[in-house]
Amino acid sequence: MSAPSTSSRQGRLLLGGIGVCAVAIVGAARLFTAHEQVLFVNALDTSVTVTAGGEQFSLVANEHRVLKMPIGPMDVDVRSEAATLAHETVFVTDEGGLFVYNVLGAAPLFMTTVRYERDDAPVSSSEPSTLVVAGTPFLRVGRIDYVLTDPPQRIEMRKEDGQYTTRLHLGQAPGGWASSYGWLMTNHQPAKAARLSEAILRALPETPGVENAAFVSRMVLAREEGLLASLAITRAERDAHPDNADAQRTWMRDMRRAGRNEEVRAYYQAELERHPDSLVMAVLLARVEPEPGGTARLEALVRSHPGELLPRRALAVRYARQQRWADALPLLDAMEQGDPDYARYQETHAEVLVALGRRAEAARRLSERLLQAGAENEPPELADVQLYAKLVGHASQDGQENAAMRQLIAWAQKDRPEGQVARWLAASLGQAPEADESRTPPDDSVATAVRVMLALAEEPEFAARAAAHVDFLTFRHVGTEAGMLLAAEFERLGDAALAARTLDVSGVELDYGELQDVLSGKLPVESLTTLDWGERAALHLVLARQLDARGGDSKAAYARVKKELLLPGAVTIALQKWDRPKPSGAVAGDTVP
Repeated sequence: MSAPSTSSRQGRLLLGGIGVCAVAIVGAARLFTAHEQVLFVNALDTSVTVTAGGEQFSLVANEHRVLKMPIGPMDVDVRSEAATLAHETVFVTDEGGLFVYNVLGAAPLFMTTVRYERDDAPVSSSEPSTLVVAGTPFLRVGRIDYVLTDPPQRIEMRKEDGQYTTRLHLGQAPGGWASSYGWLMTNHQPAKAARLSEAILRALPETPGVENAAFVSRMVLAREEGLLASLAITRAERDAHPDNADAQRTWMRDMRRAGRNEEVRAYYQAELERHPDSLVMAVLLARVEPEPGGTARLEALVRSHPGELLPRRALAVRYARQQRWADALPLLDAMEQGDPDYARYQETHAEVLVALGRRAEAARRLSERLLQAGAENEPPELADVQLYAKLVGHASQDGQENAAMRQLIAWAQKDRPEGQVARWLAASLGQAPEADESRTPPDDSVATAVRVMLALAEEPEFAARAAAHVDFLTFRHVGTEAGMLLAAEFERLGDAALAARTLDVSGVELDYGELQDVLSGKLPVESLTTLDWGERAALHLVLARQLDARGGDSKAAYARVKKELLLPGAVTIALQKWDRPKPSGAVAGDTVP
């Protein structure tokens, strides 16, 4: 019997098919036998057990380990003693380099390009480039020369390296998930910050501060998505935490932004009728009640609940906003001695002391408190240092008399670009900054706030360009007084869109309709009990400028503004720097006294 014959074409097809199969088999074999290095990092405050790629191992708090894992899909299971923290499938590709599995994305990881130069190379002024990779549970970082270890100061350079060479460093900052969260929020990544904080909250709900962090990041994200999204989140928080005054106030602010104040009052009235013993509901109802009912309710609550902090805080603020300085002071003095939340009210306390002619005492008491806290490893926040600068009237660090200022600025500086805090303080006081900002990232929120305040010191038109795209996070460093001033001035100048946006992102407790009513004369500033004195002074200044533009007598209006100013800030800057508006029809070159 003869063998079957095949044509040459059939032979080529057969050989080609065999070749394809061989390649596929080799590829599949490589896929299931090749491995890549995976760095597992646990930045949580608890030990975890990880099961991945057929391996099971433990990582104590802040421990890491590099293991070879097979290329392909990798099931990862992370457990603590109490529960499963994460269960997911990731894919290890055959691209080479290092992969990182960051448990819950908590570790504050960063990549830095380190530059090494020969001794005879020209001096380079370039800073090492840094990429933050926090908040992502799994990613490929590629070829890394130094993994979670400090790179050497010097290396042996080869001839082919030329004048300089670079190495890649993967580092981890201290602080765990909180540092990662802070990085993400500062770098305008609220979506990633929300995912990180919510993952921590689900897995480890007892973690201090994580619930508030998740709420704040969701709020910032919702603000970017619009008012309806923000209202949905704050309403859910209100219902989930009925006894949490902060959650309630946040919902109230959103409702005010939406122009729904009457609904807020009706809601708290109904809640108090359902829960007549609820101190939180009673205080919140007093907050939105018209006067004199609101103050009377708070006074009754303080008398009937002498040891409770919530009504005391609310009444102290109410007295201060009514210029009842002598009544507010003993409440604030008592809060300073025993209220764990006193830091939120120290500016009101300082304003009361200033109004009573005790500015030097206010500065001394604040500096002593901040210096003591700093010595106990509780460094001051930026707002604390700014308040001290406002009390002393400058941000100078020169001389022995300014030793406290030097120390406070040094603590607040932390890891910020050199001179940034001093520059921000000077700009917020209307003074020319001395520090250079050339090394500050252009999207840094504090640097952006400096640019807004410097523009504000020029003219409203300059400030409009600087503030047009500023977000909610940046406006924390600009301040509500400046936000109110700019929003009202933009409205006076006819830019309704910019006025509404500025009012929204500044966080002022005033809705756009109320702002319009104030400038049209329908709503007196005195009726706005949620505004502090700086915010009221800002509105009164714009009303005075409106009188100027209409050719009216504004002398008394300006006198009122100056009387309301307790501390220097945006309104002081505008009084000193802005040209007074001329009435329509005025002759070019005329001056306004």
